[in-house]
Amino acid sequence: LGRRKSWMIPCQYLIGLFMLFISYKVDSMMGLSDLEPKAPNVVLLLLCFLPLNFLAATQDIAVDGWALTMLSRKNVGYASTCNAVGQTTGFFLGNVVYLTLDSPDFANRFFRSKPQPYGLITLSG
Repeated sequence: LGRRKSWMIPCQYLIGLFMLFISYKVDSMMGLSDLEPKAPNVVLLLLCFLPLNFLAATQDIAVDGWALTMLSRKNVGYASTCNAVGQTTGFFLGNVVYLTLDSPDFANRFFRSKPQPYGLITLSG
């Protein structure tokens, strides 16, 4: 399996499980109940996102190490370029595209004939 993949694969599975759990609980964690709005559950948010960030950082270190072992000595400088391009692409897809699809104005203007008070997607899916 290898030194790097033995860290990457469990991190990816655990990150996926955390995100799946968060997707089912996001409305209650953020206090967005249909009955009455509440304050966000900061303790539960902390207990979910602290290990999630730890796993993401661990995976980042393993991927960086794997990239350095895969690249030849003359191409090692490209690792940081690939990292920057990947992070920019991930930021764009994870934030800009999500916020656009979550916008009721955008959805009503470009996708709907009858306006609705919500976007195409929500945090809880």
